[in-house]
Amino acid sequence: MEPIVTHKKLEPGVFQGRPDLAEAEKVAPPRFIRTMKSDMADAVKDQNESVVSIAIAEEKKKALARANASTVESEKPSAHAPKPISRIVVLIIALLIISLLGSAYVFILPKLGGIKFPSVSIPSFSSLSKQSSTSTTETAVEVASLAQSLVPAQHEKQFNITEQTKEQISDEVFSEMKLGLAYGSIKNLYLKEGENAPVAISANRLFIFTEVALPEIMFRSLEKEFMTGLFGEEDWGATPFLILKVSSYETGFAGMLEWESSLLRSYNTIFGINIADKATLNASFNDIMIGGKDARLVETPLGQTVAYAFANPNTVVIAGSTTALEAVLPIASKN
Repeated sequence: MEPIVTHKKLEPGVFQGRPDLAEAEKVAPPRFIRTMKSDMADAVKDQNESVVSIAIAEEKKKALARANASTVESEKPSAHAPKPISRIVVLIIALLIISLLGSAYVFILPKLGGIKFPSVSIPSFSSLSKQSSTSTTETAVEVASLAQSLVPAQHEKQFNITEQTKEQISDEVFSEMKLGLAYGSIKNLYLKEGENAPVAISANRLFIFTEVALPEIMFRSLEKEFMTGLFGEEDWGATPFLILKVSSYETGFAGMLEWESSLLRSYNTIFGINIADKATLNASFNDIMIGGKDARLVETPLGQTVAYAFANPNTVVIAGSTTALEAVLPIASKN
């Protein structure tokens, strides 16, 4: 059942307002939006033009717009174009540099022409190698020209006895001993004689120069070669040793037995060791084994020791300690 709607009473000649409309009639009509498609449709309809002619006209408009834009862009001043002032500054600097170089060439170079600079030459690698080989050869020749050593030595000290006394040479030998030596190393004490071309002295010359009296059998048995040296002990000590070559074991051993009575004093004289003779009077040698070889040993009340042994039938080694004798014996046996 529909509801009863009351209506106002209308008065004639008076505007009573618009009658009420339905909700659907109150909605505003949609706005008409123009598009290229609608424009083309209107043009075809109103101006009797085709779609192709419209597209051509539109393309002409775009081409004209691009041409106008490029013209405007080309007419704009370049932001990177150099200013006239900058060009002038660069030109002035270039002229100044050229003028300075010209002045130097005219005024300075003539003065430098009188100065002589030292010539510097860079040696080639071939010349360096030649120099190295030459120096090596010279060193080898120098080492070969030293005294013949009966045992290999790591160090050497030369003494020229020309116009020298036995005391002077003995003191020099003793000073060399006091310098010490690395443990296990050997220093050859090379005794030579002569002024212009000194040569190594012989064993007989050694005993004559030091005034050491040898038994006749021992003196006759001596060969020319001998060696005086030092052996490095612990705590940087140095023990003197003497190596003698004899003609035969029989004469050499007999001569050593006869020499025992004064061997300790002779040893001290050769190496400059100052010990009172009284300390050696009652000392006697005893048999001992050192390094697997028969040896003879003497020890004084003051603690000094001297021992000797034959390294081979023709080589006798005399040393100031059993350690030095044991170390030198196997090396001396090869000669």
